[in-house]
Order: sequence, then structure tokens, then C-alpha cells
Amino acid sequence: MIIDLIRDATRTSHRRLDLALSWLDLGKPRYYAAFLRGQAEALFPLEAALERDGIARILPDWPQRARTAALEDDLIAMDVGCAPLPEPRFDGAAEMLGAVYVLEATRVSARAMLSRLAEYPDSDSINATKYLRHGFGKRLWPSFLDVLETHPATLADPPAAVRGANIAFDMFENALVPIVSTAAE
Repeated sequence: MIIDLIRDATRTSHRRLDLALSWLDLGKPRYYAAFLRGQAEALFPLEAALERDGIARILPDWPQRARTAALEDDLIAMDVGCAPLPEPRFDGAAEMLGAVYVLEATRVSARAMLSRLAEYPDSDSINATKYLRHGFGKRLWPSFLDVLETHPATLADPPAAVRGANIAFDMFENALVPIVSTAAE
């Protein structure tokens, strides 16, 4: 299965991001603001590149999946700015689907982050959760996996899907790890 190949190939990146996020004390709004900033600096250019390269032809429900607007609203609510990374280049549908794998996985992880944030109901951060809540109640992960596992491009070139996932993971690591480190000081 393509998902197993991607998961195995990106296991180390996934662990590094999880570890960085585990250091965030979400009882302090500056930590949550740092999380949002890091997410934005990677997500904005990833979604822009996917749209530029035609992800909506591969995933017709892409407008329901895109989270840039939700994250922009949360940044405004927290009065946080960001400096997005440069847009990546994807070489075909398989690489794009690999990148979307990472974006959809971050949506799944958002539930855990939202649960952690809910432990601090009096925090100002609780009013900036559109990004974390985006897509709740929709079957976005299973429907994405159906496309990933059956798309002719990923079936023909599974390593390309891994390359796309690595591009996305690298961007999240490059954006989030330094911000989390700075917020922890």
C-alpha cells in the first residue's frame, strides 16, 4: 500500500515534528501562537503550490480541504504574523498526493492539539481554533486515502508520492522547529 510506503519513509520526520510540538505549553498563548505561525509558514506555500499545479483536478473536493483561510483567521485572532517559506515545485500528481498526505495527516493530528488546548478554556487561544477544527465531521482522511491508493500516478510511481511527502514534511520541520525552539526560551 502507498500509505505504508509513505509512513515508513517519513517516520523520522513525523517523530521530530511530534517531539517539537510536545514541548508546547498550550496554557500559554505565545506557545499556541508559535504553533500557528509555524503551521502557516509551511501550509500557505504548500497549498498555494498545490493549487498552482492543479490539485483540484486530482482531488475535486480540494476547496473543502484547503485550510489557508481558516489559518489566516486564527493568525488574525492571535495577532500573529508569519513569513511563509517559498512555494515548492511538484513534479506531477504522485508528488502532489504525497504532499497532501502530510496535510491530511496534520488535520488528523489537529484533534490531539485541540484536545490539549481544551484543557485551558480560559486561554485567549481557544478563540483561534478554526484551523484545528477545519474539516471536523467530514470524511476527508478516508476519501483522500481512496484517491492515494488508486490514482494511476501513485500506482505507477510510488517513490514520487514519498518525495512529495518529504517535501511537505521538510517544510513543516523548517518552519515549525525553529519557531517552537524560540517560543520555548
